[in-house]
Amino acid sequence: MMKLTQAQFEKFSILVKERLGIHLNESKREMVQSKVFKLLTKEGLTCPDEYYKILIKDRSTLWSTFVDEITIHKTNFFREDNHFNFIKEKLDFILKNNPEILKNSEIKVWSSACSTGDEAYTIAMVLKEYIPPGINIKILATDVSSLVIQEAQEAEYLLDQGDLINPYFLNKYFKKFDNIYKVSDTIKSLVTFRTFNLMEPFPFKNKFDIIFCRNVMIYFDFPTQEELIKKFYNTLATGGLLFIGHSESLTQKQYKFDYIQPTIYMRKD
Repeated sequence: MMKLTQAQFEKFSILVKERLGIHLNESKREMVQSKVFKLLTKEGLTCPDEYYKILIKDRSTLWSTFVDEITIHKTNFFREDNHFNFIKEKLDFILKNNPEILKNSEIKVWSSACSTGDEAYTIAMVLKEYIPPGINIKILATDVSSLVIQEAQEAEYLLDQGDLINPYFLNKYFKKFDNIYKVSDTIKSLVTFRTFNLMEPFPFKNKFDIIFCRNVMIYFDFPTQEELIKKFYNTLATGGLLFIGHSESLTQKQYKFDYIQPTIYMRKD
């Protein structure tokens, strides 16, 4: 098996850290090595240094392919379903602490690392089912990988045992073609997909009422996590909620979030 030199591994690791925020330590070396040689061979190249130089200059197709390979896309419908149960069961709490939702007749949600769209469409189904009538639902779903965003927009899925969709939702919000489940147009219309890198400055003019950023920060070092959390705080409306992954937590007082329950936090001014 071809191997990266220490210097080559460090160059790719620094590139990923600088552009994506992902911290690749020595334990990830074999994975990075495998991905790099797979991709450079696909491009008809033989030298990792040559491939690296192309990535440095490229911000389109080759870079997108590299990003897609190096990032994790594991996701399912209703993954970590306690978050969706919270929205369902605590709507009064959510609306009480964020009265602007009722005032504006609109709830704005950001699925900030949406992968193939399972999370965003799950949010859409839950809100469509349980939010009071007359409230407009707007969901922005972003991911750093343009390839998974394309998959998400197609909204066609081969469901597996990790997808915890109850029969009611499956029958109401999906159409089955052979073994493929297609999300209904009603749900698709609630979600807008965009390619976006969380390391970039946030361009949003309006505040979000709910932000999902689950199982992302585990790949970042502490300073990167801290900076991202501050940006999320500034992007949330007062009374807005941040949902993070089960292996993640906010423990630093400087984050200013109120703890609601494990993995759920609220911005309180």
